[in-house]
Amino acid sequence: MGVRRGRGGPGGPGLEGDVAAYFRRALETLQEGLSPEELDLFAPNVLEEAAAAGAGVALDPSGSRLLEALLPQAPAAALSRVLSPLVGGLGGPAGHPLGARVLEAALRRVPEVLGSEREVLGQLEEAVRRQAEAVRGEALAFARHPNSSFVLRALLRALGGCPGGDSPHHPPEGAGPKRKGAEPALKGAEPKPKGAGPALKGAGLPPSFPLLLEQLAEILEENLPSLVSPPCASLCLQAALEALRHSQSAACARLCQALIGYLVPPGHAPGESPLVSALEDAQRGRLVEALFGAAGPRCLRGLFREHLRGRLLGVATHRLANHGLQRLLDHAPRDCGGGGAGGAGPRPEAAPGAGPPRGAHGPGGRLPPPPPPAAIGPAPPPRGCRLLGAARAPPELPGAAGGTQALGGRGQ
Repeated sequence: MGVRRGRGGPGGPGLEGDVAAYFRRALETLQEGLSPEELDLFAPNVLEEAAAAGAGVALDPSGSRLLEALLPQAPAAALSRVLSPLVGGLGGPAGHPLGARVLEAALRRVPEVLGSEREVLGQLEEAVRRQAEAVRGEALAFARHPNSSFVLRALLRALGGCPGGDSPHHPPEGAGPKRKGAEPALKGAEPKPKGAGPALKGAGLPPSFPLLLEQLAEILEENLPSLVSPPCASLCLQAALEALRHSQSAACARLCQALIGYLVPPGHAPGESPLVSALEDAQRGRLVEALFGAAGPRCLRGLFREHLRGRLLGVATHRLANHGLQRLLDHAPRDCGGGGAGGAGPRPEAAPGAGPPRGAHGPGGRLPPPPPPAAIGPAPPPRGCRLLGAARAPPELPGAAGGTQALGGRGQ
């Protein structure tokens, strides 16, 4: 099908009437339902036409919904052809409400196809590199823009090799394919469990990705005061922490320390804790939770001893701060919280004389034989028990070798 572009508009050129009609009919066909065999024929053809149509298809109401539905399963070759004409700055699809979501869907797919052929991977790597270069020139504007912030978050996770994300975007209502039969896989796509992706670390990423990620992280670090709010910018910081930690980058420790220096400044009044105040704040609390997930054991131990020891009961019972405390306990060393992140903490005890739990008797009212010792393991305690167990821990923690670590050390 020959592609003709219509008049330009915000974000790039539009589509001619017949081209827009093609994608509208294709979306209707997808919504009506396709068998796996039909989808195997349908998807590559539509993606090929989308690549030929250029950026305009991502700005078209039907075309953008179609791409959002098909890109999450697109093979690497088709993905690179669709992605290439979309990359650019805020004046292109990245700043458009429809184009940004298509770019996000394409970038989310990148970590899942990085095991493809070298030639195809080289083309995809080049497209991602060009998008990173475009973002680097206006990273602060990308992070604070309600549309392009989606692109920046997906780009950071792609550069870090993070499959998907913590809050994946779903196609608009009615845009997803209604399939006849079992879940299909597009031709050329690597089979994988539903919702799973390769856990690529730094060594398994394309050579340019770690450097591009560190460059973007450095820009974000230099602009921390402007990124704590609005929420879309804060989410970009959280994505950067996740990507740096997943890729095992040395820049993760630097960004964590910069964030601690901003959220928990030194010289606070005795009896006050800026960290607790941040945990109790709806917006900054999410950022602290991401920090807890990315910081190293030494840093977490210092934060715990300096700001949370003696305040755990109040934090554990606060409706917002308790989420951050739970994240800290999930990642902190075992000597934090009287049982630590990996410890079971206090286990709930049965009431005296209550007898065995309901359903414990076997046929005829007899107790079944006890399981062999190897089969007995500690049951994970309920969340509330764990938080309160940490709050009731002795005030003096068993220190690590060499005494209390100074807060702010870079060694992770």
